[in-house]
Amino acid sequence: MSNVINCQTLYYQLKINSFQPIIKREGEDLFINPTVKKWHEFFFQSYESTKPLALLLPCTSVKPYSRSATHRLVYSILKRKNLDNHVQVYSVSEPMLLVPREVEECYPFSSYEYSPKVMTVQEKDEFVELLRKPLAKIAKQHKVIVGVLPTHHYSIVDRASRKEGLKLYLMRYGKLAFRSISESIENLETKGKEINAINNT
Repeated sequence: MSNVINCQTLYYQLKINSFQPIIKREGEDLFINPTVKKWHEFFFQSYESTKPLALLLPCTSVKPYSRSATHRLVYSILKRKNLDNHVQVYSVSEPMLLVPREVEECYPFSSYEYSPKVMTVQEKDEFVELLRKPLAKIAKQHKVIVGVLPTHHYSIVDRASRKEGLKLYLMRYGKLAFRSISESIENLETKGKEINAINNT
């Protein structure tokens, strides 16, 4: 399946018949929530992107992600640079793992709560192990993958990619998130041009 997918197609594929918010509660493992597991399986088995480059962002407390200041900035820069057709954006999410930009406004991605602050050490280890497979999958689909992530997501992605032996270009961001985002997109654009994945226009 290509990366051209809409919410209705997703709901059909995942057999969604309930749109209740998915909320992390103490003692509950959302990584094995039935809807979440259906998404994991669909991503592993069916999702594909033909874009040569990929950018990893963190999920956000604001849902859908496109309403967050960081994602709005990213999408604005990509549009201004005419990179939309070259760069696949993924949000790194607990418990969804990777969420492609084109489905971020669909359920369940638009209706869940799982703060990294409540994750136990065991849950972080589980996140790392589960993320290995989707990272390996997208590494085969994209020529260059750049990530700009806060400390928590940086650590998770770094650990998972190292275990898989993947070459990702990761950047941390903190108080200067907007600057880091701009620099990461510049870096991705430069690497894309170096390998002729995008043109210079």
